[in-house]
Amino acid sequence: MYGWMGTILRIDLTSGKIVKEPLKEDFAKKWLGGEGIGAKLLWDAVGPEVKDGLDPDNVLIYTAGPITGTIAPSSGRNEIVTKSPITGVFGDSNSGGHFSPEFKNAGYDAIVISGKAKSPVYIWIDDDRVEIRDASRLWGMLVSDTDKTIKKELGDDNIQVSCIGPAGENLVRFAILMNNLERAPGWVGCGAVAGSKKLKAVAVRGTKGVSIARSEEFEKACLDTRKKIKKLRLLHTRRKIGTHYLTDLFYHAGYAHQNNMNITQCSPDYYEKIKGENAAKYFTSVTGCHGCEAHCGHHFKISEGNFAGLSAGGFEFGIAQVILMWYGSPSYELALAVSHYCNENGMDGSESGVLLSLATDLFKHGIITEKDTDGLVLDWGDEKVVMTMLPRIVKRQGFGDLLAEGVYRTAHKLGEEAEKYAYTIKKRVSIEAPARATYGCALASATSTRGADHLKGWPYPEVAGLSPEVSRKLWGNTNTTNGRSHEGKAEMTIYEHAIFVIIDALGMCKFHSRPPLDGLNEDDYARLVSAATGVDFTGQDLIEIANRIYNLEQAFNVREGLGRKDDMLPEKFFTEPLNSGPNKGFMLEKDKFEAMLDDYYNARGWDVNTAVPLPETLEKYGLEDVARELKNRGLYAEKKVKIRSKGK
Repeated sequence: MYGWMGTILRIDLTSGKIVKEPLKEDFAKKWLGGEGIGAKLLWDAVGPEVKDGLDPDNVLIYTAGPITGTIAPSSGRNEIVTKSPITGVFGDSNSGGHFSPEFKNAGYDAIVISGKAKSPVYIWIDDDRVEIRDASRLWGMLVSDTDKTIKKELGDDNIQVSCIGPAGENLVRFAILMNNLERAPGWVGCGAVAGSKKLKAVAVRGTKGVSIARSEEFEKACLDTRKKIKKLRLLHTRRKIGTHYLTDLFYHAGYAHQNNMNITQCSPDYYEKIKGENAAKYFTSVTGCHGCEAHCGHHFKISEGNFAGLSAGGFEFGIAQVILMWYGSPSYELALAVSHYCNENGMDGSESGVLLSLATDLFKHGIITEKDTDGLVLDWGDEKVVMTMLPRIVKRQGFGDLLAEGVYRTAHKLGEEAEKYAYTIKKRVSIEAPARATYGCALASATSTRGADHLKGWPYPEVAGLSPEVSRKLWGNTNTTNGRSHEGKAEMTIYEHAIFVIIDALGMCKFHSRPPLDGLNEDDYARLVSAATGVDFTGQDLIEIANRIYNLEQAFNVREGLGRKDDMLPEKFFTEPLNSGPNKGFMLEKDKFEAMLDDYYNARGWDVNTAVPLPETLEKYGLEDVARELKNRGLYAEKKVKIRSKGK
């Protein structure tokens, strides 16, 4: 095969059995790779009988795409797919770095890890040689120590390591697997799944290379796409301040909220303290992933203050946002320290920051007291509280044991009053402030298959505020790109969902694609994958494959019991107007949101009452077996009724 390596590696930690099975070309063409192959492997392996993501019968799947590990721009993305211990449904994590190209070059398109070891282990993959090794001495180590120890034991500093820290070992539900020390595939708790399997790490050395079908054509496609990427308006900004430009975007768009969303836009004086360029004051060098064109990663060093001498990498907007905005601390030093601590312990920094914000909000409202917090007095932006509470979460000590369950479960266990202050979609914390301020962002977040999430397909035309004329040209509706209108959002959302699925299936970076604004589009991706694999794809072919993948993910979720009721925003978004900033007074209307859902489901070919993909829709995408299973499980109503909400 070309592009694909032709092998799926299966490792059963319970029995120790290691099997290499061929990746059939028809299967590869149908699912591409990355998110697509991962979704199909998960569907086949894990049903609703697996009640919890921490169950040994869950699987942990590493997948690469047909572009991964090639000379294509930014082709180093790593996809990890599992049943999430946070949401209980479909979960996929994605990160950059060099781990995924390494296991691809070792000869594998996917690694499926099942079962549970009796004692801590790590997996060593050296091209064709695959071993399950004892990791007892590694258990309890931080991420950096684990990485260093494994490389020393194997005698090669160039080995790529994906590992958990103490948070994963202690089954913190939002624990992550860390790649290259600072690349964090987060949001769905894949580190907790690894910890539940007693899997400390996967270490890989790959030397085979990826065979390209039409090399000259592929090289030309790579050159042309690089030229296109270099014209991106945000490219140089990302090189300078990384993802922290989003702080500025949020502020100027009017949704730089503070204090667990109690303040919907920070003051101008506060913004001066947290603006993106301030992050650059701490940067010492620039880093990039495999084949990176942007180099948006940075190493940092703190020279003075309580964290003087701290030097690390992996500081992104996600953690900056939750500390500087959600938690209400204007201290970049604290945000940097939280980032480093979470990375070293293998814990999702975004959920950690929102948990601190939630706890503070509950404390301020008297829902919890010092008795609950082990004597801590919680206040907005309190540095001491942060650095005291994070270790307790990692170790599951006292109040930290409750917080280690994540935002949704913490609030649920504390009761109905606490749940009002926890903003989640499908149990996944919603940190997408624009979802409260614009209808398109609201729809995209609500219909994400892994819970609240802008990375499943963000409506860039709406975020950019394209003119009504351009909106009509693109979507046939002047209101599609108007964030204040609920009309015409379905087709735009489905298109953006598809683009993001294509990228995650191919193994590339989303930063280079904002169609139809600029960057790479489906035709560019089709050109790359066609030359790489020798299988001719059009841009529309890739859109169809992406829709197949998304329908399978939706089918996975409805098989788990989800439905229309779960494609819903936090109630606060419909009941409390934005209280400050340029959007002051705006509030989403629930009936209009419901009307958008009607449009979206009808456009998708899903039942509007249940959000279950209709049999004819699944058959259209070659998913007849999925349709049969949903039918056998009684998930199809006898009569389909199309409803129309009042807002339309």
